[in-house]
Amino acid sequence: MALVSRLMARVNVNVVVVFVFLVLAVLDFIPMSFPARMIFPLLWLTLCAFCQKQWALAGALFFSFLGDVMGWRNELIPQIGFFALAQVLYIIIYSVLIPPKQTWSKPVKFILLALIASVYGVAMFWIFPRVGESFIRYGIAVYALLLLGMCFAACRHKCAFLMLGAVLFVVSDFILGVHLFVERIPHTHLSIMIPYYLGQLLLYVGTLNSARGLR
Repeated sequence: MALVSRLMARVNVNVVVVFVFLVLAVLDFIPMSFPARMIFPLLWLTLCAFCQKQWALAGALFFSFLGDVMGWRNELIPQIGFFALAQVLYIIIYSVLIPPKQTWSKPVKFILLALIASVYGVAMFWIFPRVGESFIRYGIAVYALLLLGMCFAACRHKCAFLMLGAVLFVVSDFILGVHLFVERIPHTHLSIMIPYYLGQLLLYVGTLNSARGLR
């Protein structure tokens, strides 16, 4: 009975976390006279991870939160820096702190690596040459490596939450890069933030499940 009670308590906590996060995310898409509302979804997840004593996850989410703050302030270079730190922590989590218990075969890993490398190649060919300042260009190149490294580390786990979350994170940043440096994309905020919010939420849930030995 005690085990069942603990499991039910975890389920209830996760339901509350997801519900509040989704409410905060939806508020970001409603026209309001409060522009800073985009920073609250990741702040909420950070606090939740901290309360559950998932320190590395809380750190990754906190750096993402700071990246959101810099994005809200239109500070591109600090935004890239904070998100780069978040990707480093995610890589450490999925490679060292929570190594894959069940992983893909070598051919599947090779295919995943080839797909990720092709995405980087497309970005190098399409986006990077259009970045004006060389300092920003090199920073984005390094960040893209870290982002795709996070994606590969997450996809090594046979966890649908982690895989989909990482892919959505990559999609969001790819759309942002195209919008900033190649051509304007209509409904930009929706196109970027919906996969971003869903990606971070799925990474949060997937990391907690993996840490507890669940799938």
